Amino acid sequence: MSSFDPATVRKAVEEFTPRRPQKFQDLLPAKDVIVELRQKHASYRSIADLLTQHCLPTSKTAIAQFCHQVLGENVRPRKRPGRKRPPFMASSNGGEIGPVSPPVAETGVSAEPVTNPDGSDTTTARARGPRIAHVRMLKPQTT
Repeated sequence: MSSFDPATVRKAVEEFTPRRPQKFQDLLPAKDVIVELRQKHASYRSIADLLTQHCLPTSKTAIAQFCHQVLGENVRPRKRPGRKRPPFMASSNGGEIGPVSPPVAETGVSAEPVTNPDGSDTTTARARGPRIAHVRMLKPQTT
């Protein structure tokens, strides 16, 4: 076994070039075509179909990754709407206190106490979800 020679390792480091993934090796010859099609606002799917018809089988995902990584296109975020959450109030020491109750008009729950069928008043608001009758609270029907 030969001994370690720093000069040959430095020479090897200077000549080292990282290889691109295999899928990009196939797409590099078509880089100009892809750039031109993207400038004409062609979709990734239409570019993939066109290249597949002309003896370069590829997928729309491979074209999208090529455009983002090699051509430097921006990745657009998904247009999925965010989930609405009740806003939190901050306490004086910076911690969270809890959710702020939304206005009465939004929830549809009245601010006055709810009266049970047996006549007693409750101050708790109804929970979200379907309104299911409590059988034990119903008065028996007389026939």
